[in-house]
Amino acid sequence: MTETLGRIRSMSATLKARAAEFESARRLPDDVIKDLTGAGAMRMLVPAKHGGPAMHLPDALAVIEELARADGSVGWTVGQVTLAQLIFSSFPEAAREEIYASGPDTLGAGAVAPKGRAADEDGHWRVTGQWPFVTGCPHAAWVYLTCVVVDGRAVRTGPGGAPVTRMVVLPAGELEIVDTWHVMGLRGTASHDVRVSGVRCPDVRSSALSGDANRFRVAQAGLLISAVNVGLAQGALDEVIELATDGKRPAFSRRRLAESPLFQDRLGEAQMTCAAARALLREEAGAVAAAGTPGPLERSRLRATSARVASLTASVVDTAHALAGGSAVYESSPLQRRLRDMRTSTQHFVNGRDYYGVLGALLVGAEVDPALP
Repeated sequence: MTETLGRIRSMSATLKARAAEFESARRLPDDVIKDLTGAGAMRMLVPAKHGGPAMHLPDALAVIEELARADGSVGWTVGQVTLAQLIFSSFPEAAREEIYASGPDTLGAGAVAPKGRAADEDGHWRVTGQWPFVTGCPHAAWVYLTCVVVDGRAVRTGPGGAPVTRMVVLPAGELEIVDTWHVMGLRGTASHDVRVSGVRCPDVRSSALSGDANRFRVAQAGLLISAVNVGLAQGALDEVIELATDGKRPAFSRRRLAESPLFQDRLGEAQMTCAAARALLREEAGAVAAAGTPGPLERSRLRATSARVASLTASVVDTAHALAGGSAVYESSPLQRRLRDMRTSTQHFVNGRDYYGVLGALLVGAEVDPALP
């Protein structure tokens, strides 16, 4: 167990107790961000040359899972800060020096989807657009944004007619946060839109994200979200077990919920489903850590892993919520929050089943779209 995981476990009970507060505020309070930073959770994948621990990916995933077990919004926020550290590794060294000039605890946020436009202007990029789902943007110091490249009003295209994209990284002060995060679940993540209008970004703070290594970094986003999903599922099981052992008695039943053979059977199955999801995640994370030069097959395995983990863990949360009965429909029940958080997570594109087909095609040597991330 890493020191960071040990510190996080000591914080878990407090984070769990404050979950309703985070949800109501639609963001994590500054004192929680400070505590997470002090525990080392906000620097896990920062390279050693920039003062970070350069933690192995499986160890970082264990921290994110533990946080999501306490509260989904906390786990998701830390996961997205960790993703920013992976993304920043795709930028030129001069950009990384600027990003980490204040130290390794620099918080990043951003958007991979190309929702903006970037025009090449003499060594700079003129950036305009509005990007949704920028988790933790109120806390971020630097924000990465993906754009389609435009020449005048025309979108530049590459081989095969796909739009050419460029990712830029901007100081947070150059962005406007648009309050859009009024949602079903993961409410405490402050995943608002950000807007930029005509901001100039030097070319050194941009990246085409080309090459297998950079595309593989982006693909690892799915593993970070999978860790959140496993934590959400385990947290839901924790809560229904607590409900049962505290003596809940279903309506019209002569025995306690914990004594019901049907409850015991479904709970045991759900626990093993959660364990299967965790084992798959850890196996793939270990493969990432040992990978040499990853290519399309490895990327598709990561994407397919995310889809499978999402399916397994969503079924666990559904089961836990159903086993809790009528008490789980109240806002005071943590299980209804788990259900909403999980269903919000499964809407993320990395949790879709598209990559089952891509993986299958690659396994039999069939052609796939080279533009796929």
